[in-house]
Amino acid sequence: MEKNLIHSNELHFIDKKRIHRAVGFNLYAVVESYFTDLNKRREINRLLNPEQNTCEETEEELETYGR
Repeated sequence: MEKNLIHSNELHFIDKKRIHRAVGFNLYAVVESYFTDLNKRREINRLLNPEQNTCEETEEELETYGR
């Protein structure tokens, strides 16, 4: 695996296929699910912060007050 350092003003030169291979999943689909599906958002939050579920508690409070 080659490691080429690039400057921030050269990011547009990165090949999109290499980005997709490195990430391994469709990041846009994950972000879309996070914003549109409450159950998936809770699961993502649990995966990212297994010891801290403050986002979930805040969402439950908002649901209680009818947003």
